[in-house]
Formats: sequence, C-alpha cells, structure tokens
Amino acid sequence: MAILSPTVRYFSLLGSITLLTMYLVPPINQSECDEVSYKIFFSGSKNLKAATSTLLSCGEAYKFQNPVSAIVLYSVLYTAFLAASIPGCTTVLSILAGAMWNPIVAILLIVINSSFGGMCAYVLSQLVLKDTVVKRFPRLFNKLRKSIDSFGSNIWFAMIFLRVTPLVPNWFVSLGSPMVGMPINVFFFGGMLGFVPAGIFHCLNGRALKSLVTDSGVDPFTSFFTLFGLQFVVLLPLWLCGKKKSRELEAKISKEEKKKGD
Repeated sequence: MAILSPTVRYFSLLGSITLLTMYLVPPINQSECDEVSYKIFFSGSKNLKAATSTLLSCGEAYKFQNPVSAIVLYSVLYTAFLAASIPGCTTVLSILAGAMWNPIVAILLIVINSSFGGMCAYVLSQLVLKDTVVKRFPRLFNKLRKSIDSFGSNIWFAMIFLRVTPLVPNWFVSLGSPMVGMPINVFFFGGMLGFVPAGIFHCLNGRALKSLVTDSGVDPFTSFFTLFGLQFVVLLPLWLCGKKKSRELEAKISKEEKKKGD
C-alpha cells in the first residue's frame, strides 16, 4: 500500500489538473472537431499526416475563437502526456504546434512543455518508481549511466547531449535521471536547451504540413531554409562533440556486453 499510495496521489493530481483545465476553458464544440478522439494521440508515426491534419482543422477553429485558451489547453495536454511517460504521444502535438502557431511561439511551446512534462516524470520516478526503473530496464539504465559518466564533471553538457541524441529514449532519460544522481536543476534547464533542436525540427514539419493541407499562403521553401538554418546553428557545437562521444560510448557498451556474453 505504501508503494501504491504515492502513485495514486501523483496520477490523481495529474488527472485532476487536466480535467479541471478542460472544464474551465471554453468547450470544444466546433464542427471541425467531430472526428477527433483520444486514439489520435496514440497513432504515433503510423498515420501522422492524417492525425495532424484532423487536429489542425479542429485546433485552428478553436484557436480562432479562443486564442489564449488554445495555448492553455495545448500546454496541459502536452505536459500531461509527458508526465505520464507515455512514449510517442507528443509527436503529433509537436508537429501540430508548428502548423498552428508562428515558429517562435511553436518552438517555445514545445520546449517549455517538454521540459515541464519531463520534470513531472522525474518527480514521479524519484518518489515512486526508484529501483523499479533499474530492474525493469537494465540495458537502458546502463546506457544512461555510462552516457553521463562519459562526460565526467560536465553534467550540463551530458544532459543536453541526452536530449539531442537518440542514444537513450527521452522518456527513459526522464525516469532514469534521478537514479543516476542528476540534479533536478541541471535536468530541467539542460534538458530545455536540448529540446530546442527537436522543437525546431517538429516546427519545420508542422509548417510544411500546413502548406500541404491548407491554402494558408505559407511558403514551405522559406520556412524550410529558415528553420533548417537555425537548427543547424543550434546543433553544430553539439554535433561536433556529441558524435565522437556517441561512437566511444557505443563501442564501450558493446565491448562490455560481449564480455558478459563470454
């Protein structure tokens, strides 16, 4: 009971905040939203274009009447999905941000909500999961620990590196960080910087998708080259250092796994 009690409290609080927000904001009663259901958020990359197009029609109609509430509702849903550590659910929402808002607002929404959602998952793991994370995902935990150790005392760069590279899934970085002693301030602010390239990438996809499904006048070529250039500037320093670190780390992990196999 002692193990379940914090879990129940955590998810009860998370669910209550989400439901309260949906109750307080203006209702979603636009005709464009009739085809939207909860299943659309779990479609992942299988039917990404159709899912985002459906949400875009609904989101644009709702945003036209309730611009501030649209941002609040989007932020709460995005944060709740990440806080519950459900892999892949925010992909559609990230691309949707790029289609619905201008690039600056979209990137800020993605980065800030990703950071707060990740921090909620961090707290969940620290309070409730603890050793369960290590026992359930030993290989991922080993990768995470070695990734951080490979940077020595430079834990800020380690956190940015983990958020930028796919070496360890983002959902596990959030759950496993408390177990490897990552300070929450470094986790939050370092992770926020690391989310910027992904935010730019999803914004780019959202802008391109909007130009395909609507007559919005968005120039896909201008959007592509502007956001791609910005992403390149952000990623270049991390890529130069991270590429070498990633190769060394993969080789080290592979070598250790071979020794265990022998």
